[in-house]
Amino acid sequence: MGRLISTVEDRPASFPVFQPEARAVSNWRFQAGEALRPTSLALVARYAATEPSFVARCVKLNNYWCIKRARWTGEIGADAEGHTGFATAADGADAAAQLLRRYYRALGRRTALAIVRRWAPAECRIGTGTPLAARGSGPRLSPDLAPRGIGRTLRARFLARHPRGGVPRAAVAARGGQLRIQPWSPLARISGRAHPARAASVAPRPVADGKAAPAARPSGGALLVRPSELLVKPSQVIAKPSVLLVEPSVVLGRSIPAERAAPRARTASAAGLQERFVAESAALPAIVAGLPGLPLLDLSVPAPLCANDETRIRNYATRIAASVGLKVEDDLKLFDAEGRPLPNLRPVMLAMSSVELGSLRASPALVEAAVARLDATSPAALAP
Repeated sequence: MGRLISTVEDRPASFPVFQPEARAVSNWRFQAGEALRPTSLALVARYAATEPSFVARCVKLNNYWCIKRARWTGEIGADAEGHTGFATAADGADAAAQLLRRYYRALGRRTALAIVRRWAPAECRIGTGTPLAARGSGPRLSPDLAPRGIGRTLRARFLARHPRGGVPRAAVAARGGQLRIQPWSPLARISGRAHPARAASVAPRPVADGKAAPAARPSGGALLVRPSELLVKPSQVIAKPSVLLVEPSVVLGRSIPAERAAPRARTASAAGLQERFVAESAALPAIVAGLPGLPLLDLSVPAPLCANDETRIRNYATRIAASVGLKVEDDLKLFDAEGRPLPNLRPVMLAMSSVELGSLRASPALVEAAVARLDATSPAALAP
C-alpha cells in the first residue's frame, strides 16, 4: 500500500494554480478525494503515485461538468480546448448550476435534448467545414516520416515487388509462367481467345490421310453432356448447370429464330473494346483515379461523422432524462417561474457529471451545496 501513496501532502496549497504543461490545477487530487464518488476510485485518484487511467481530463481541472471558460467565479485557467480550470470543485459546481439556470430560463432550453445540443454540441459542423479541395497543396505526409514521399518508402517499394504472401513477383512468374487469363474475363475478349468449351466443340478432326478436316459445329441433335447427367422430362429439363452445354432447341423442342441461330458477328474489334474500357474507367469516382482535387493518398485527418455525434448527443440526453423519469423531449422542470431550483435539478446535475467523467461522478453533497447557494441568489430569495 505504501507504493500507492503519493508524496504530495494531504492538504493542498493555500493558493491553487493552473499548470498549463500538465493541463491541471495543482490541487486536483485533493479535490477529487473530497468531492467525487465512488469513494474507492476517488481515493485512488488522490493517493496513486501515477495518474490513473480512469481519471478524465476535466477531473484535473476541478471541472466535473466540463464547462468552457466564461469568466466564472473561481476560474484560474483553461486548457487548449477551452475547458475551465477552477480553484475548487465547489466553484465548478456553482458554475454548472448557474449555466443550467441560464439555459432553462434565458435561452428556453427546457428539454434534455435541447440542453445537450448546446452543452456538448456536435463537432462535424455540416456546411461550415473547409472543402477538401481547399485544404491546401502541402504534403499529405510528414516529411520526417517519408522524406522522399510515400511512394519511395521501403514499405511501398516492397509491396511493388511482392504480391500477397511476400513472394517476389519474378518468382511467381517463373514458377507458373505468365498470369493466367480467365476465359470469361474482358482481357480474354480483347485478345480474341475463345471459351474452352466452345473451342472444343469446333476443334478440327483428324482423318485417315493425316490431314485435318474442317471443324463443324455440333449438329442439331448433339449434346455436349454425358447422358447420365441429363434427365429430360416432357415439361422441363433437370441438369447440372456446370456441365450442361446443349442446343436449346434440342432439349426444349422449341425452334430458334434464324437471326439468333446464326452466329453473331462481332460488332467491335479489340481496339473498340479497349476504348470502351477506358471510357468506363474514366467514369469511376475521382478517388479511384487519384485526381489532384481528391488525392488517393490523402492521409489528413477526416472530418468527424455527424451520425456518431448525433448518437452521442441522444445517449447523453437519455441519461439526463432517465434520471428524473422523463423522455428526451419532455420538460425537465429544473426551475420554477421565479427562478428557484426545483427538486429535479439535483439528479440532473449528478447524471450530467457521471456522463462527463465516466467512471467518476460528483458527490451528492457537492451538488446539494451548489443548489443551495444558487437558490440563495435567485431573484425570489433576494426580494424583500
